Amino acid sequence: MAVYQAASALRRYGFTLGVISSLVTGVLGCGAAQAADPEFDVGGYWRLRYETLNNPIFPATEQERTQHNQRLSSKLLVKGQVNWDDFNVTVEMQDARVWLDNNDPTLKSSQVNTLEPLQYFVRYAPQHENGLNAVTVGRVAIDHGSRRLLAKGVFRNAINAFDGVLVDWDIADWDVRTFYLLPVSRLPSDPASVDANERAFDKSYSERALYGVYANSQNNTWFVQSYWLDEDDSETLATTNRQLYTLSVQYKDTLWNDWKGDIELIGQTGTQHRTKAADDVTQIDHRAWLLHASLGHDIVYNTFLSAEIDIASGDNNAGDDVEHSFDGLYGVRRFDFGPTDVYGAMPRENIIAPGLRSVTKFAGKGNLMLGYKSLWYHQAQQDVDSFIGHQVEARLRWQYLDNLRLEFGGAYLNKGEGLEYGDYQNDTVYAYSGFLLKF
Repeated sequence: MAVYQAASALRRYGFTLGVISSLVTGVLGCGAAQAADPEFDVGGYWRLRYETLNNPIFPATEQERTQHNQRLSSKLLVKGQVNWDDFNVTVEMQDARVWLDNNDPTLKSSQVNTLEPLQYFVRYAPQHENGLNAVTVGRVAIDHGSRRLLAKGVFRNAINAFDGVLVDWDIADWDVRTFYLLPVSRLPSDPASVDANERAFDKSYSERALYGVYANSQNNTWFVQSYWLDEDDSETLATTNRQLYTLSVQYKDTLWNDWKGDIELIGQTGTQHRTKAADDVTQIDHRAWLLHASLGHDIVYNTFLSAEIDIASGDNNAGDDVEHSFDGLYGVRRFDFGPTDVYGAMPRENIIAPGLRSVTKFAGKGNLMLGYKSLWYHQAQQDVDSFIGHQVEARLRWQYLDNLRLEFGGAYLNKGEGLEYGDYQNDTVYAYSGFLLKF
């Protein structure tokens, strides 16, 4: 309730997060002269990756896209920090670009974000304040819990960012974060500008806000996420007017005989419009849910094998007044459903996906991940088969030098009848290679 009141107050009086950030920075700047021995740190990484795809996953025509797609993507992150006493100032720049993409219609601003401030924030973390851990104001990129609802993104070429305020607490053996965030839209977003790696300053909108509470027990077994997403149309923002409440409860622990268990249940309720069109003013209910569960054990000293299942509710009736497709908010899906970007893994909605996954570690030098999933629609459209296909994937990471990591991977989707229509009915084959250089 306190978070909601704070959010309402910010809107009611028209305060912008940029003004708040400037004021806080000014106050801290006055105190910086009295602080002794500030510490400076600059670092980052550059990642270069080549991807190739034969036959897109989802049904398409030759007029919509070519059969074969390749892409060379580059992501450069440079982060600078100043720490003194209880204060931290962080600025991080992101430069994400792509080439060789053959005008792929799936190329979006989620993969291109040219020379953009990803993070700039001020954090106050008192050493001796009972209960209060930190207050952060500015633009941030953050991960919460399982990362299925709110995440920075690792595989994807561009990273999610938010403008806002976060307050971290220590309450009754729980780490608790309350927050009010405005999701940042990556700009430009039109296909021609994205394809040309053009740049424009990203921005957030007061008409779209995400606020709530994230908490985890200090023994890292229980994780709770409670989010309110509140968005409306404006002259510069077209939305589906989502008014969604999402609650996630996750439990992770070591069970009998060193078995590792993980279960997360997410419920979602609220209202939305069917489309972003300005003349779409019909409000419909939203009722959706998600379940993830896994159970695994070491099968040899360096290999962990787990059985897992992901189920996300779906909708096969666009004509009724209820939307049942799960909304993944600002989470990522690579670790559950395979590579994103060029491959374009299945979305975290309308799906049933049991499978197996193994991770083999090589004495600090790297690891090999192998995965298999059987994919089904939770709710298939009329006259469409519910079986999507069998997917296998592999990823090898190798720490060649202390600051240089090589990565190779790929995926193969043996399409089921649920995807055997359109001009590309053959199986999907995908491969990538790349490196990440830290500095």
